[in-house]
Amino acid sequence: MRDGHGGAAKVGKWTYTPVPAGSAPEQGATLRCECEGLEVDLQYSSSVLEDFLDVVGRIQTEFNRRSQEAARFRTAADECSGRMFRE
Repeated sequence: MRDGHGGAAKVGKWTYTPVPAGSAPEQGATLRCECEGLEVDLQYSSSVLEDFLDVVGRIQTEFNRRSQEAARFRTAADECSGRMFRE
């Protein structure tokens, strides 16, 4: 989701852009939908959205890790059962 530099993050067709470091406190983060030309100022809710994106990112990472483990286990089980050769 995030670009790894604390920068923009894709949220479906929307792009979340956090407040740049060193910016004025009254400047808020933004949420943009390029396809529809919409922009939402998140001056008061950006920290909540950042927390949400962090949690979703951790869930996605854990899901990917578990999916890869399950795929390796399935492959090993198929090899042991001879399934790969019967298909």
